[in-house]
Amino acid sequence: MQGKYNPRTLLPALRLFIDARNRAIATGFTDNGGAIHSVERILDILCQRVKYPHLRHINNLKSDLNAECSVDAHKARLRGENVLIEHVMPQRAFAKEVIQIVGAGARDEEIISFIINNYRLVLLTQQETIALNKLNRSRVTSTRLGDAGIMIFVQPTRPA
Repeated sequence: MQGKYNPRTLLPALRLFIDARNRAIATGFTDNGGAIHSVERILDILCQRVKYPHLRHINNLKSDLNAECSVDAHKARLRGENVLIEHVMPQRAFAKEVIQIVGAGARDEEIISFIINNYRLVLLTQQETIALNKLNRSRVTSTRLGDAGIMIFVQPTRPA
């Protein structure tokens, strides 16, 4: 469900907020003070529209049977228990990487490609989310989930 927020409308806004963030940083303002917050928000909406265009609201990922999830989250869903949505790449770190590629002159298609290749949401149990954030809440690593002992559920293949 794209609606008024789609890549065509969100990419110019993302560039605008990246510019505003960079100007705020240049005046001595900090990301922790809020300079990056609009970038993070617009980027998250853009990423959701690119990677999960079939979802009307991102919380619907929790009930999406094709959503990537941990083994424990899969079992929890089967029992009717609550699961949480986790950004595999922390949002602040992801935003900073996008800011870098935009600063290097990335075209819209390159930003979309970066999102397709790097933005990933998974469903976890509350305990897994706590363990993951305790271990690594802010750094980009390709093994973030595995480092926290989280195993991803793999759908069994059905015979043809």
